[in-house]
Amino acid sequence: MSFCVECGREGPTFEGVCAEHLQRAHVLVRAPEYVDIERCAHCGRLRIGSRWAVRTPEDALPDAIAAGVETDALVSAVRYATEVRRQDYRTFKARTVATCTVGPWELSASFDTHVRIRAAACPTCSKLKGRFFVGTVQVRAEGRSLTDAEARRAQEIAVGSVSGSEFVSEVEGVRGGIDVRVSSNSFAKRLAAELAKALGGTIRSSATLHTQREGREQYRSTYAVRLFGFREGDVVLWRRSRYRVVGLGDPVRLQDAATGERLRVRSRELRTARVVR
Repeated sequence: MSFCVECGREGPTFEGVCAEHLQRAHVLVRAPEYVDIERCAHCGRLRIGSRWAVRTPEDALPDAIAAGVETDALVSAVRYATEVRRQDYRTFKARTVATCTVGPWELSASFDTHVRIRAAACPTCSKLKGRFFVGTVQVRAEGRSLTDAEARRAQEIAVGSVSGSEFVSEVEGVRGGIDVRVSSNSFAKRLAAELAKALGGTIRSSATLHTQREGREQYRSTYAVRLFGFREGDVVLWRRSRYRVVGLGDPVRLQDAATGERLRVRSRELRTARVVR
């Protein structure tokens, strides 16, 4: 039977001492008295560690508090139970109970933390407010201007395509169409493909050197989406036959003006089609 070298009590020991004397000699958890959490003044997301997330302060506080805790070298595992009380809009008080695995025991330690919410701007909103952009999607039509409906639909697709930290920096009306400036080249490439598929058209791309960062060249890509000159309801001459355009997109849906037969044609095959009325 083992015994504690400090008090002589028989029973389980770790590092030669009982649980009571181990806790006297070691502070199992050390927590800061104050914890600050940044909240974006524009979108309301909270910064937890290196990430910005959509969470309520009450939901985020336990993780933020746990991230600031230091544990003793003897603690092999720890779990936290935190009770949060709001004091006002920007301050909270939390009582946390830490259950620490130390040798053969699970020992508890508690601490209080004052949490302050600080106003800040997340990287996405900072870039958006500064009209930051990397990729550009130019939306035009062959031989005509975009219709109001096409321009509205293109903007709806752009806004609806945003994912994660991506954003649309600006939508600018220009002669004949619109330019959509977005946060990344990958977003611009994906958006161009979605626009061409939804509205019917072709895509061309180019890239220009913008800057260098940490020795690496940074490029800005431009994707030119060219919608067809024909619109839904037009009659086009293609491969010596006349077809009515009954649906745009990729593929384009056509109806033979003579036989009524319907067919689907990939957009790239219709580059030679022209409107006859």
